[in-house]
This record gives sequence, C-alpha cells and structure tokens, in this order.
Amino acid sequence: MNSTILHWSYRDFRQMPEELTSCSDEVVEVYLKENFIPAIPRWFCEQMSRLTFLCLAGNLITYVPEEISLLINLESLDVSQNVVEALPKSVGKLQRLIRLKLSENKLTGLPKEIGQLQNLEILELSKNRLTELPIEMSHCLGLQELILDDNYFLCRIPTKVFTMPQITYLSAERCNLLLLPFIVNTDSLEFVKLFKNYTLTHYPMVLERFMQPNYDQFNAVQQNRTLKPFYYQRVRCDASSQNLIFPAELVTILDRRKSLQMPGSLVEIALRRCSIAKWSRCASLKDCIPSELYARLRSGPVATCASIPCSNGIFSECVLGLVKRKKQARLVVLSVLFCSKLCADLWFQYNCDVFEELSWALV
Repeated sequence: MNSTILHWSYRDFRQMPEELTSCSDEVVEVYLKENFIPAIPRWFCEQMSRLTFLCLAGNLITYVPEEISLLINLESLDVSQNVVEALPKSVGKLQRLIRLKLSENKLTGLPKEIGQLQNLEILELSKNRLTELPIEMSHCLGLQELILDDNYFLCRIPTKVFTMPQITYLSAERCNLLLLPFIVNTDSLEFVKLFKNYTLTHYPMVLERFMQPNYDQFNAVQQNRTLKPFYYQRVRCDASSQNLIFPAELVTILDRRKSLQMPGSLVEIALRRCSIAKWSRCASLKDCIPSELYARLRSGPVATCASIPCSNGIFSECVLGLVKRKKQARLVVLSVLFCSKLCADLWFQYNCDVFEELSWALV
C-alpha cells in the first residue's frame, strides 16, 4: 500500500478523522468520499499543507472555510455532493489548483477571486443554484472544461467566458438560459452543449456548427419556465410564435431592409476604440469615465461583426439579421449581428443560397 495515499471512503466517519495528524508529513492524497463529515476543521488545513489531492465528495459539509488557502499544494479539490452554500474569497489563493469539483451543492454564486486560479483546468458546477457567474471567471486563462448543467436559476453566462484562450468544453444544459453568446473562441472550443435550454428563443450564428447534428431534436420554448429578468430587448419575428430575447446592452437594433440610419454613435465608436486599445485593463480608467461605460468596456463587446473580414466589436448598436437554414424542415431561428448596413448587405449577398432571411420588428 502506498503510504502517501489514504483511501478512507465509506467508513462512516462523523467528523474529520484526527488520525490524519499522525501522518500529515507523508500523506499527499486523501479520499474521504461518502462519509458523514459536516465540516473541514481549521486544524486539517493547518496540518495537511502537503496535500495535493483531496476528495470529500458525498459528505455533509455546509461551508468551505477561509483556512482552505493554507493547503497551498492542492491540485485537486472535490467537494461535490455536499450542501455547500458559498465559497470563501480565499479559494483564489490556491494557485496550484488544477481541478475544482463543486457539483451537487447549494451554491448561489461564486467569489470574484475565483478568477485568480490561473492554473485551473477543470471546473465542475452542475446541479447547484447559481444565478450568475462573475466576469472575473474569464481570468482563469488555463480553464479547459466548464460544466454548469442543471443550474435552474442561471439565465446568462458572461460572453467573456466563451472567449477564454484554452476553453475546449463548455456545457450548460437544462439551465434557464435566455441568451447565448455572439462571440466564442472558435480556435479552442471543440464541444459546446447549451441547446437543451428550453427558454432559448434563437441561436447566434456563431454557434451553428455546434448545433447541426441535433437540429431535429430542438424543442419549442417552454413559456412556463421563462423568467423575466431586466436585461433583455425583445424582437417579434413573423416566423416564430415567441418574442425573441436579445441583450439589453443593444440599445439600438436596426433592420437592414427598413432603416437608413447607420450605427455609429460617439459612444459606440469610443467603446470600440477603447476595446481595441485594451484600455479596460487600465484600473485608473474607472475613475475617468462614467461607471456604466466602464462596466460595458470591462464586459467586452456583445458581438463582433459577422461580416468577414470586418469583425468590428459591437457594444450597443447593431444591424440585426434573422435567418433560417434553407431545406431544413424544423424552424430554428438563427441570429447574426453586423456593425453596419453595408456589412449586413454583403453577408446576405454571399449567403442567400444557404439561408432564408426572416422579417422582424422590435416589440
């Protein structure tokens, strides 16, 4: 038996076994799965600092203590299937953490300090009570897998999460998502599972390549599940029985076929230029511009212009196109955003053989 690994799962422990103190200098992996442990005591964090792997899945733990940061060598932490309601800010100090498993708890949110976990590769958060995710999560530059399934109260995921440089797998099925991102990291993403959210009313074109194998399995919106948050604009599409939901950040939404007005207010241009210059990373900028504009800049653009090679950032104004794929029996409304009427016209000119344009109006 390897003396550096303790397999103490299924032993009916009612508290953290104090016998661990006698071997704290040798043990680097501890398995305490499926016991009845109610808490992670301070002494454990202080004396087990050599641990690299800790599994406490299937216990009765109600909170993770601030002292968890003392486990400075921890690379894998599994606290799934407990009753944890919140994570401490100190979790951000676990700089060596690679895997963090928190599924099947009672988490309603995450501390922004989670964005300090630069080496984190796998984050599992399914079957919790999350209502939102902090934008700081996008600072986890090494994150490869993010699992958010079955968070019924989760209505939206920050766009920046989909653009993390290493993200390859993202799943958030059976949540209450009303909006999907118009920007994703197409270079790294291989698997995207978002489409079993029956509150979705349309699908951004950028995600269509992840949808196509399941076109015929899409279900209609279930109105009784749709929450009514404040952060969306509504569009009525003649081809759909439901109003389509768009981000409230899009203050101006234009139809290329009806409007002669061109997006391009000073605010939109300024946000676009600041984004290109990466001024959102300048902390002093927060004191120089209105807080609302700083928040918009920090969150990044809602979309990039779909016309290649334009790719201008879109913050608050856009030309909207709604389409369906021709020769497709089931109606799946796809949405595509442009920075100008010219870009929209060019895109439709090149794609008219594949997609049918749908008429729409703002509600």
